[in-house]
Amino acid sequence: MLRPEAIAFISTLILTPFARRLCVHWNLYDSIGPLKIHSKPIPRLGGVAITLAFAAGTSFSGHLSQMHVWPFFAALILIWAAGLIDDIRGLSPTLRLAAQVGGAILLWSGDWRLPWLAGPVNLAASCVLMVVFINSFNFLDGSDGLCAGVTGIIAAAFLVFPGFTLSSLGTTVAWSLLGVCFGFLVFNFPPAGIFMGDSGSTVLGFGIAFLAFDFYRMTSLGEHRLTLAFPLLTAALPLLDGILTVLRRLYGGRSLSHGDRRHYYDLLLGLNWSPRNVALTTYGLTAGMCIVAWLVLQCDFIHAFLLCAAGIGALVFAALRLGSLRTNEKSRPHFDQRNTGDGGRSLRNILRSD
Repeated sequence: MLRPEAIAFISTLILTPFARRLCVHWNLYDSIGPLKIHSKPIPRLGGVAITLAFAAGTSFSGHLSQMHVWPFFAALILIWAAGLIDDIRGLSPTLRLAAQVGGAILLWSGDWRLPWLAGPVNLAASCVLMVVFINSFNFLDGSDGLCAGVTGIIAAAFLVFPGFTLSSLGTTVAWSLLGVCFGFLVFNFPPAGIFMGDSGSTVLGFGIAFLAFDFYRMTSLGEHRLTLAFPLLTAALPLLDGILTVLRRLYGGRSLSHGDRRHYYDLLLGLNWSPRNVALTTYGLTAGMCIVAWLVLQCDFIHAFLLCAAGIGALVFAALRLGSLRTNEKSRPHFDQRNTGDGGRSLRNILRSD
């Protein structure tokens, strides 16, 4: 019997070229535009291959116990369907949000929920956490290789650092995510030949959110409650970028669904960083935060608190220095679409643009 990561990896390698051919046949491309950094239309339905391979790795590996797993698969289908419709025809933000909340409710009904609070408050908090994870990973899918690479690193951290404290389904999901992400990076690492689209990024965000809930379900608090910070620290980079995006748009008086190009990776690309360097730096930062999360599990409360503060503080300081909260259009980094995002202005000019 093949392991889940092998099934997911092989399935991704097989299915992704088919997804690309479907995009060519149906003319489904991510076109160039003012909010895009690629210089030519790119097929955008990689999420179809990602989700099918993820489901195959999770379902057919033979590693599942008899636990109640239907809420997970029902939530997966719901979130993927909403993302797929959005990729093909467009879907209103309200309906996308409804699908994400529906997925959280399904998991909550299967006892994948936060380990504190009770009743309706717990349900509401679980829904908020799910929505934050999914949309943060959706925001992360704005430069080649970021979303798949970060998801793979976080999945590996869940497998290694907590000491295998996931359920049998959680372990299988983590291995499947690892296989899918490495398989998709064959096609998506800069320069990307296919994009995952919302149907891929939202599914990967859902997968990491599920691992967080499964970690909470299976892990005791240990010596201190900062043990609960592990899932948040591993995903600190996308979560912080997502939170700053919401704050930036609210501060600028814009709709939360109104896109911009002031994510941290946009600002780095605007400083003449290549997409490949942005991806590798992002992987390094994510791995670093995963190590911080592991150290938090090993420390007493005081040292764990200091580690959390240092790790998050460093990311926040770097993001603010880059200008992630600036809303002035004059300070928006320039992208030369002829060279896939390279070009732009120096960090000094961006910081002085106000």
